[in-house]
Amino acid sequence: MDYFVLILIAGLAVMVLAKLYSVLGKDVGAPPPAASQQARPTDKIEPVSAPRPKTMGFSGLAALQKTDPGFDPADFLHGAQAAYEMIVKAFAAGDRETLQNLLERDVFETYDGAITERETNGQTVQIDIVRMLDTKIIDASVERKKAFLTVQFHTDLSVIETDKDGKATVEKEGGIAETTEQWTFSRDLNSADPNWRLSAVAAIA
Repeated sequence: MDYFVLILIAGLAVMVLAKLYSVLGKDVGAPPPAASQQARPTDKIEPVSAPRPKTMGFSGLAALQKTDPGFDPADFLHGAQAAYEMIVKAFAAGDRETLQNLLERDVFETYDGAITERETNGQTVQIDIVRMLDTKIIDASVERKKAFLTVQFHTDLSVIETDKDGKATVEKEGGIAETTEQWTFSRDLNSADPNWRLSAVAAIA
């Protein structure tokens, strides 16, 4: 069963704004995703198809499958990859409606604050996912009928940010930022809502 089906129907970032690094790079609560690795020239990168999602065995997965026999880790990871792309693009575009459908409330409030600051300063950002290098479940747990799955995304991202005058402000404009992030998705197993929502983000150095 694809738990992101409703999310995909719902419509449907990384931001490398120097001024927002203090927000995006923190592992406090659930900050927006951050591209923190060194950029590389785009002409040295050849586009490749996304690798097959990987899963790892955890007792938490067994507990989840016991509670929800229809849960399929492979389907979940395919949906998680789609959700990652939607969230990254929605954050860059300032699409609050899409983010509200995909994020837990406290995460949305953090993203919304960063978007508001960007809008106030007249800044814009364009993000493209060049390729998904690796995706895998690295942790799973069930606590009081609420399931948590942590997915590690390893991606190459192209990021271009401009100021209010339309001038590029990212030092390595047009470069590729290699990022590794751990996103935790959660779902209330007692709820009829099958959707998983993003509940935390941690940038890996």
